[in-house]
Amino acid sequence: MDNHDPVTFVVPGDLHLTGPGLHNHRAALRVVDEVNDLIRPDFVQFIGDNVQDATEDQFRLFDDLRARLRVPHRALVGDHDVKGDPDAGRFRSHLGDTHGSTSIRGFRFLRLDTQQARPVGLSPEQVRWFTGEVDAAPGAGERVVIFQHNYPYQIWEDFAGPGIDDWRAIVQTRRIVAILCGHTHYWQVANDGRNAVVAVRSIGDPEGGPPGYALGFLHGEDLAVAYRSADDGGPAVLVTHLRDVLLATGPAHVVSGPDRVRVRTWSTGLVAEVRGRLDRGGWFPLEASGPGDWTAPLPGDRLARGEHTFEAEAIEGGGRRGGQATRFLVDPTGRFTAVPAARPAVDRTGFC
Repeated sequence: MDNHDPVTFVVPGDLHLTGPGLHNHRAALRVVDEVNDLIRPDFVQFIGDNVQDATEDQFRLFDDLRARLRVPHRALVGDHDVKGDPDAGRFRSHLGDTHGSTSIRGFRFLRLDTQQARPVGLSPEQVRWFTGEVDAAPGAGERVVIFQHNYPYQIWEDFAGPGIDDWRAIVQTRRIVAILCGHTHYWQVANDGRNAVVAVRSIGDPEGGPPGYALGFLHGEDLAVAYRSADDGGPAVLVTHLRDVLLATGPAHVVSGPDRVRVRTWSTGLVAEVRGRLDRGGWFPLEASGPGDWTAPLPGDRLARGEHTFEAEAIEGGGRRGGQATRFLVDPTGRFTAVPAARPAVDRTGFC
């Protein structure tokens, strides 16, 4: 077990802010309120396309939104943030450097600027910096998580430009915990056979469902990510161990024997019960293991080899409910090779 405390973070979708009081601004304010009052993560990472046209008024609106947060936050550059300003001068004047690194409890979070060329690209200087950061992390006892605006598997768009071949070489030859992106307007989790990659649904122009944010959890080998809508009520629930099959990248991420399921909940009311079930069987109780944390034994040695489903549900005293389901893999030999896949399947988009 990792000796560090877990790291939690929130990634709102692309905001595309234009003016106060519009639907996307109202949704973004709801996300900020929930971050402050419910989730209280270690940090918020804005994923780019924070504004629509890169005007001073739009950046000031983003400044006002950010100022409401009571947790640390950082922002990436998206293509809309440099509209008519390819050197990102207005972004820099409001938000500082366009790329950087932050270390928190055993993880090194790298923020890439994928807009140093259009439609996508990294400068030679940033590639050298990126390589150095990734290579230095293991010596510091840190695992690497990458945030970048452009999603490498967006349909109807090329992820190709200066420095992208270098990017591919880095992420395919070093161990990366996860790559979290924006830009797509739709939500998707992908595994390319080596890396777990997440695209967060847009707040400004959402596709496939309502606007919201990604809620992430990291602890040692545990990685959990779920999407929560800005319209969701009730407790937030995240299965923090078992690891979803699409986020699994190595043998440590599959069940090979007796194990425990772990769940974290966030609630404004008293949680009266947390329960779980395997493969749509009978519900069983989870016991509290710490503030907001719940656990139960998992009979991994009695589960058939292959994919299984675990569902968790939290019930507040007033009756409000929240839940999450995750698919996980069992192999008693402990062997695992990731198979490229994505969920949900997306074959068209209104934005490209």
